[in-house]
Amino acid sequence: MMDRCKSIIVSLVLLLALRANGVDYYSSYYGTKLSNDDVDTYTKNGTLANCTNAVEKCDASESRRIDGTCNNLAHPFRGATRTPYFRLLEADYNRTSDTVFDPRVSACTGNALVGARDVRRTLLVDGRVDDDKLTISATHYAVFFASDITSSQDTINFVSWRPYCCKPEGANDPQCAPNPVPADDYVLRFTDIVCLNMTRPLTFQTSGCLASNTTPLRIVDATPMFDLSPIYGNVLESARRTFTNGTLRTEIVDGAVFPPTTGVNVALSETFVGTILFWRFHNHIAQKLFEVNPCWTDDEIFVAAREINIACGSQILYYELMATIMGAHNLIADEVLLNSSESYGFRDIYDETEVPRMSMEFPAVLRWMHKLQAGLLNFYDANGVYLNETFPMVNVNSNSAFLKKEGRMAYVTQGCFRQPSGRVNDHAVDSDLLNFGLGRYQRANDILTNDLAKTRHFGMPSYIHYRSYCFGDKISSFNQLKGIISNEGIEALKSKYSCVEDIDLLAGVWMEELMDNAFVPPTFYCIVKEQLLHNVKSDRHWYERADRPNAFSEAELGEIRKITASRMLCDVGDSVTEIQPRAFELPGEGNEIVSCDVIPNIDYTKWADSRCTPYSSSTQAN
Repeated sequence: MMDRCKSIIVSLVLLLALRANGVDYYSSYYGTKLSNDDVDTYTKNGTLANCTNAVEKCDASESRRIDGTCNNLAHPFRGATRTPYFRLLEADYNRTSDTVFDPRVSACTGNALVGARDVRRTLLVDGRVDDDKLTISATHYAVFFASDITSSQDTINFVSWRPYCCKPEGANDPQCAPNPVPADDYVLRFTDIVCLNMTRPLTFQTSGCLASNTTPLRIVDATPMFDLSPIYGNVLESARRTFTNGTLRTEIVDGAVFPPTTGVNVALSETFVGTILFWRFHNHIAQKLFEVNPCWTDDEIFVAAREINIACGSQILYYELMATIMGAHNLIADEVLLNSSESYGFRDIYDETEVPRMSMEFPAVLRWMHKLQAGLLNFYDANGVYLNETFPMVNVNSNSAFLKKEGRMAYVTQGCFRQPSGRVNDHAVDSDLLNFGLGRYQRANDILTNDLAKTRHFGMPSYIHYRSYCFGDKISSFNQLKGIISNEGIEALKSKYSCVEDIDLLAGVWMEELMDNAFVPPTFYCIVKEQLLHNVKSDRHWYERADRPNAFSEAELGEIRKITASRMLCDVGDSVTEIQPRAFELPGEGNEIVSCDVIPNIDYTKWADSRCTPYSSSTQAN
């Protein structure tokens, strides 16, 4: 009781300070502006932090805000943390009462669906098989960009807050949703592990923002835009900055530069490669801007460096990573990308009626890429020689410090563009991901079982309904999956699903044949493509726009177009002096390892400010 009283008192103090500064409050779910009485009610019942967002008065001429507010001037809150997801299709739950939203049951028998672990072990088997085209950097960057628009709250919930869901006390916690381990499980049957700890997703309902009889909708403490939140945060955190020459704080370990581990909310988990590289790249950009514009203030350099860094991230995500795995020609045809042979300058498809937000299905199908993750990080020296040493990827979550010492980050960085990813066109997944996905944090964890189970708890309809949504397919029997899924895949699905209407979205996507001239299945492509295009249309600060606050000049945008993952690795990767031009693809004929001097570089003099005098080593921006 005392803690609750303290919390309310702190909220009241903060509330009075914010009101004094002209800050308005908005409902996180509805997006409507709240009256003072509304805010007082939220404060008194202890839901102000989860269910509302404070928004300072918008200025149409300002740059992208750290917290994502004011992206859409008509809806100032949309684009901030806790912006509600939307659903491509109506939710499908098993409703036994007004307040019960259990996973759907079989459409043909009415029985519970086969357990997620049982389905997963039938469709995806343990195995380490290398791909012959993609490198591990493709999954490193994909995981990082996914972390930009999602949060780790749900994982923290069952790892730290509710580690007991497989124990007797878990039976009395409605948030617990463990995954049973089949008695004949070919790995865990030799242990005393009979279930895998997991919880239901955190929602607006569990956070006290909506009534428990309303359809659950996930709540996420991340902005829905690709704005490098893992680097800059989603609230103002002065501890991230040095306030000198526009740079971010760093720490040096054995001569290598890393994000700080104290005083800042930065986690080096499985996203460590992207986090380290983009953190370093900000400071690389800031240094270049300072050299060109020594008269700029710290704030001017920081804001410009952040804008360039975010733009470079989006350029790599859209025009390199997604172009590689989804097929550039496909994305050009669907207007997600510009056609470089016709025009590579500005484009503006911004639509203020499009609300910046994510679909529920987008991060769910992105998890298909877990199939591609390698379980081991191979160590290579600067000459590309494999050092016969590895580090389990699952251990990064609990032992990232290991990678910081004795030059190991340099070895892993070399592996980024030399080590193959897991094989794309098969149904084998690294055993560590399927059995020990959280390393030391849990004795057993199956990441892909969790992925499948979460789609059920999110209320996602059957796979066949998404085939209808995407392609107009009217599938009513397993035989109608022929040409979409291999005969072996269809038989595997039939062994675990009573009828075709029961197939889970992710299970269907796992088993689909890949698209021609792409590395992804068609339903993955459909859902991801829609979200990528929606982001361009709904982001007022999208880097390709000419008509946005502090827009790049045509010459500056032309320099942004030069950035690639290879260039970034050359600029800030440990001991990288040579690399193939296309880092997401293995080196080989047409993609040979070359000197970094050959990889196109950004010319930062395009940002030269005529107000500044020529560079002087004694000049500092403060």
